[in-house]
Amino acid sequence: MHAETTLSPAALRRLWLQLAEQQDLPDRYELTEHGELVVSPKPTNRHQLLCAEVAFQLRTQLGGLAVVEAAVLTAAAGVRVPDVVWMPSERWKVVTTAEDLLEAPDLVVEVLSPGNRKTEVEHKVQAYLASGIREVIVIGLLGELDFHSCDGCRAASAFGVTLTLAPEWFRRPA
Repeated sequence: MHAETTLSPAALRRLWLQLAEQQDLPDRYELTEHGELVVSPKPTNRHQLLCAEVAFQLRTQLGGLAVVEAAVLTAAAGVRVPDVVWMPSERWKVVTTAEDLLEAPDLVVEVLSPGNRKTEVEHKVQAYLASGIREVIVIGLLGELDFHSCDGCRAASAFGVTLTLAPEWFRRPA
Protein backbone atom coordinates (compact mmCIF):
# COMPACT_ATOMS: atom_id res chain seq x y z
CA MET A 1 0.00 0.00 0.00
CA HIS A 2 1.40 3.41 -0.93
CA ALA A 3 1.71 6.02 1.80
CA GLU A 4 0.22 8.64 -0.54
CA THR A 5 -3.13 6.86 -0.76
CA THR A 6 -5.62 7.96 1.89
CA LEU A 7 -8.11 5.20 2.57
CA SER A 8 -11.82 5.85 2.83
CA PRO A 9 -13.50 5.34 6.21
CA ALA A 10 -15.13 2.19 4.81
CA ALA A 11 -11.74 0.80 3.74
CA LEU A 12 -10.27 1.62 7.16
CA ARG A 13 -13.19 -0.18 8.85
CA ARG A 14 -12.60 -3.28 6.71
CA LEU A 15 -8.86 -3.26 7.39
CA TRP A 16 -9.42 -2.79 11.13
CA LEU A 17 -11.79 -5.77 11.16
CA GLN A 18 -9.27 -7.90 9.25
CA LEU A 19 -6.49 -6.97 11.66
CA ALA A 20 -8.66 -7.82 14.67
CA GLU A 21 -8.86 -11.40 13.39
CA GLN A 22 -5.07 -11.83 13.26
CA GLN A 23 -3.64 -13.65 16.26
CA ASP A 24 -0.02 -12.55 15.80
CA LEU A 25 -0.53 -8.78 16.12
CA PRO A 26 0.60 -6.90 19.23
CA ASP A 27 -2.07 -5.70 21.64
CA ARG A 28 -1.51 -1.99 21.04
CA TYR A 29 -1.79 -0.70 17.49
CA GLU A 30 -3.43 1.98 15.39
CA LEU A 31 -3.88 2.55 11.66
CA THR A 32 -2.81 5.68 9.82
CA GLU A 33 -5.11 7.24 7.25
CA HIS A 34 -3.02 5.34 4.67
CA GLY A 35 -3.71 1.97 6.29
CA GLU A 36 -0.22 1.66 7.78
CA LEU A 37 0.05 -0.17 11.08
CA VAL A 38 1.43 1.90 13.98
CA VAL A 39 2.56 -0.26 16.90
CA SER A 40 2.89 1.34 20.32
CA PRO A 41 5.02 0.10 23.20
CA LYS A 42 3.38 -1.15 26.37
CA PRO A 43 2.43 1.88 28.50
CA THR A 44 4.20 2.56 31.76
CA ASN A 45 2.46 2.14 35.09
CA ARG A 46 2.49 5.96 35.48
CA HIS A 47 0.73 6.33 32.13
CA GLN A 48 -1.91 3.75 33.01
CA LEU A 49 -2.44 5.34 36.44
CA LEU A 50 -3.04 8.72 34.82
CA CYS A 51 -5.45 7.29 32.25
CA ALA A 52 -7.48 5.43 34.89
CA GLU A 53 -7.62 8.52 37.12
CA VAL A 54 -8.70 10.78 34.24
CA ALA A 55 -11.43 8.30 33.22
CA PHE A 56 -12.66 8.19 36.83
CA GLN A 57 -12.71 12.00 37.13
CA LEU A 58 -14.54 12.42 33.80
CA ARG A 59 -17.21 9.92 34.78
CA THR A 60 -17.55 11.48 38.25
CA GLN A 61 -17.86 15.04 36.90
CA LEU A 62 -19.82 14.42 33.71
CA GLY A 63 -21.68 11.15 34.30
CA GLY A 64 -21.83 8.96 31.22
CA LEU A 65 -19.05 6.51 30.50
CA ALA A 66 -15.33 7.03 30.23
CA VAL A 67 -13.10 4.22 29.02
CA VAL A 68 -9.40 3.76 28.50
CA GLU A 69 -8.11 2.97 24.98
CA ALA A 70 -11.20 2.80 22.76
CA ALA A 71 -10.61 2.74 18.99
CA VAL A 72 -11.87 5.85 17.18
CA LEU A 73 -12.29 6.16 13.40
CA THR A 74 -11.10 9.47 11.94
CA ALA A 75 -10.99 10.34 8.25
CA ALA A 76 -7.85 12.46 8.58
CA ALA A 77 -5.68 10.20 10.78
CA GLY A 78 -7.10 6.70 10.37
CA VAL A 79 -8.06 4.56 13.36
CA ARG A 80 -6.57 6.02 16.52
CA VAL A 81 -6.78 4.86 20.10
CA PRO A 82 -6.91 7.84 22.48
CA ASP A 83 -5.90 7.19 26.06
CA VAL A 84 -9.39 8.05 27.37
CA VAL A 85 -12.74 8.46 25.61
CA TRP A 86 -15.84 9.98 27.24
CA MET A 87 -19.46 10.12 26.03
CA PRO A 88 -22.92 10.20 27.59
CA SER A 89 -24.16 6.66 28.24
CA GLU A 90 -26.82 6.71 25.51
CA ARG A 91 -24.25 7.59 22.82
CA TRP A 92 -22.23 4.42 23.46
CA LYS A 93 -25.12 2.36 22.09
CA VAL A 94 -25.41 4.45 18.93
CA VAL A 95 -21.82 4.87 17.81
CA THR A 96 -20.40 1.41 18.50
CA THR A 97 -20.13 -0.47 15.23
CA ALA A 98 -19.62 -4.10 14.28
CA GLU A 99 -15.92 -3.30 13.85
CA ASP A 100 -15.82 -2.08 17.45
CA LEU A 101 -14.97 1.43 16.29
CA LEU A 102 -16.30 4.67 17.71
CA GLU A 103 -17.16 7.62 15.52
CA ALA A 104 -17.00 11.17 16.91
CA PRO A 105 -17.10 10.63 20.66
CA ASP A 106 -17.69 13.84 22.60
CA LEU A 107 -14.34 14.07 24.39
CA VAL A 108 -10.97 12.33 24.15
CA VAL A 109 -7.81 12.62 26.23
CA GLU A 110 -4.22 12.01 25.18
CA VAL A 111 -1.64 11.51 27.93
CA LEU A 112 1.74 12.31 26.45
CA SER A 113 4.72 9.98 26.78
CA PRO A 114 8.38 10.94 26.29
CA GLY A 115 8.34 9.38 22.81
CA ASN A 116 5.48 11.53 21.47
CA ARG A 117 6.49 14.02 18.78
CA LYS A 118 4.81 17.42 18.73
CA THR A 119 3.80 17.12 15.04
CA GLU A 120 2.28 13.67 15.67
CA VAL A 121 0.21 14.97 18.59
CA GLU A 122 -0.95 18.03 16.64
CA HIS A 123 -1.96 15.79 13.71
CA LYS A 124 -4.03 13.57 16.03
CA VAL A 125 -5.68 16.54 17.75
CA GLN A 126 -6.68 18.11 14.42
CA ALA A 127 -7.93 14.75 13.10
CA TYR A 128 -10.03 14.18 16.20
CA LEU A 129 -11.60 17.63 15.93
CA ALA A 130 -12.19 17.27 12.17
CA SER A 131 -14.00 13.99 12.82
CA GLY A 132 -16.55 15.70 15.07
CA ILE A 133 -15.00 15.23 18.51
CA ARG A 134 -15.96 18.30 20.52
CA GLU A 135 -12.94 18.48 22.83
CA VAL A 136 -9.46 16.99 23.04
CA ILE A 137 -7.56 17.26 26.31
CA VAL A 138 -3.80 16.79 26.09
CA ILE A 139 -1.92 16.09 29.32
CA GLY A 140 1.73 17.03 29.00
CA LEU A 141 4.79 15.36 30.47
CA LEU A 142 4.86 17.77 33.41
CA GLY A 143 1.08 17.67 34.03
CA GLU A 144 0.13 20.71 31.99
CA LEU A 145 -3.37 20.57 30.48
CA ASP A 146 -4.28 21.81 27.00
CA PHE A 147 -7.96 21.92 26.02
CA HIS A 148 -8.54 21.87 22.26
CA SER A 149 -11.79 22.52 20.41
CA CYS A 150 -12.67 23.58 16.89
CA ASP A 151 -12.21 27.16 18.13
CA GLY A 152 -8.57 26.47 19.03
CA CYS A 153 -6.70 25.90 22.27
CA ARG A 154 -8.63 27.01 25.35
CA ALA A 155 -7.63 27.80 28.94
CA ALA A 156 -10.42 25.60 30.35
CA SER A 157 -12.63 22.70 29.32
CA ALA A 158 -15.77 23.46 27.31
CA PHE A 159 -17.38 20.66 29.34
CA GLY A 160 -16.46 22.33 32.64
CA VAL A 161 -14.09 19.49 33.54
CA THR A 162 -11.44 20.21 36.15
CA LEU A 163 -8.79 17.49 36.28
CA THR A 164 -6.86 17.15 39.52
CA LEU A 165 -3.61 15.29 38.91
CA ALA A 166 -1.07 14.60 41.63
CA PRO A 167 2.24 16.40 41.01
CA GLU A 168 4.25 13.32 41.99
CA TRP A 169 2.88 11.49 38.95
CA PHE A 170 4.92 13.83 36.80
CA ARG A 171 8.27 13.84 38.56
CA ARG A 172 11.06 12.44 36.53
CA PRO A 173 13.60 10.13 38.18
CA ALA A 174 16.77 11.95 39.25
